[in-house]
Amino acid sequence: MEIELAKKERLIRGMELGKKIVLHGVVLSQYYKSNVENYLRFCLEYYQKTDILPPSLSLIYSLLEMAFKENCRNSYYMEKGWDPLSSESFTEREAEFETNWDFSDPLKLKNRLKEEGSVLRTTIHHSGSGVSLEIANLAPITSEAEEALTEYLSRAKSYQDLSEYYEDYPFDEEGREIGIALAILQFKEIGLDPNLLRFDTMEGEHVFRLEIGFDGEILSLRTKLENDEDVRPFRFHSQAEKEGETISPWKISVCKICGRTVDDRIFFHTVPPDVSAKAKDLPFTEEVCAWCLSGYLKL
Repeated sequence: MEIELAKKERLIRGMELGKKIVLHGVVLSQYYKSNVENYLRFCLEYYQKTDILPPSLSLIYSLLEMAFKENCRNSYYMEKGWDPLSSESFTEREAEFETNWDFSDPLKLKNRLKEEGSVLRTTIHHSGSGVSLEIANLAPITSEAEEALTEYLSRAKSYQDLSEYYEDYPFDEEGREIGIALAILQFKEIGLDPNLLRFDTMEGEHVFRLEIGFDGEILSLRTKLENDEDVRPFRFHSQAEKEGETISPWKISVCKICGRTVDDRIFFHTVPPDVSAKAKDLPFTEEVCAWCLSGYLKL
């Protein structure tokens, strides 16, 4: 869905005056995502910086999904009569929420979340030097969840390729939480600074902030292609690969439980004692893949 002509004219006048763009919502529907894309595209077109739209959208969508999930978690906790700021039984409650909550049709949740006061707001600030985006909600989060998010963002900003995510989170077999890490890698590939992503909680709002600069250090994808540069979104091998050297394959091993041949980065030649203590029914404590081990863990 494109922005109407009359609205475009108003937007241009607003852009010239430096006015921010604010999108209000409750649920992360396809309509909301389309609006975010259209308004961000319009903003970047105004400054002739559309080359950074794909990685920007990838990261923004991931942040929106996280913010929407926080709204849903808060709603579920309220339904159960749980204190959303309590750390009591956090792991068990989170697992129950993940299992029971239906994310398949966000629009079905709109009235419920709206009545509960949920907010999903995207704000685009802009100038000739760059854009700044804020994604906010009113959902309270526990200190444990905030610490986990801080650690996740810190690790994601340091990744050089996607394989490092699975080294840190070997139990995320389906890659359910990989979105932000992937988007940050795409950011780094085109010269954008991932350290300009941060979050804060103040005055009852949980806010993600992303700053995207328009300085001369950012090379467009088109320029990289014209210069015959490597523009893969993430690299799985070292710089030596580009120089023609032979790259040794990752070491692989066979799991005693499932019989699959897996990458050694998600394989336990010996399961640590503190981990095996939480997996009492585990048939082997040696030569076990992370997928099988995760199925036996009782957290």
